[in-house]
Order: sequence, then structure tokens, then C-alpha cells
Amino acid sequence: MRRAKKTVRSWKQAKVLLEQWRRDLPSVNVELKRPRVIDFVPFDFVSGEPVEREGTPTDRFRGQVVYFTNVDVTVRRSSGAILVIDNYEIAAMSDGKKRFEPV
Repeated sequence: MRRAKKTVRSWKQAKVLLEQWRRDLPSVNVELKRPRVIDFVPFDFVSGEPVEREGTPTDRFRGQVVYFTNVDVTVRRSSGAILVIDNYEIAAMSDGKKRFEPV
């Protein structure tokens, strides 16, 4: 994987970068600190509880930044799944040109 040309390390500087990614909707690589299962969550409609998740955990995926706040980032995957990721879970985000690595 190629390294990005510019790296941003603070959330304050990343707000401009995230806003640009939200407006332009490029596909960004997201790296998580811990692997997690990223898939649709089926629900048991009788009880309203989520069914046990199946699949392999992953710590990297691609998606588009849809929305962000001070505490989380919302990413849409190509499959249509919407993920809300807490800021402390993100290890890095990159579009190939610019990279965000929070400290």
C-alpha cells in the first residue's frame, strides 16, 4: 500500500479533511484499532433483539464518509451498510492522497 503524501494527526485539523471527504464522497480506507465484524445485523423481529453476528472480524475496510461529529464518524460501505464508528476506534483513514492518523 502506498503512503499518503500528507498526514494529519489531530482531530482539530482532521475536521477540514473529513468535511472535504464528506462533500466529495471519495472512497476512503478506514483502519480500526481492534478487528470487528462489519456486516448487516439481522434482528429477531419477535423479540427485537439482534441475532448473533456471523462473519470474520476485520480491521480494514473501504467506504465513504457520510457524517461526522466530535465523538464519531459515519461511513457508508459499498454494500449499503452504514457504520457509526467511535473516534477512539479509528487507527487511520486515508484516501490515497491525504491520511489521518489520530494520536
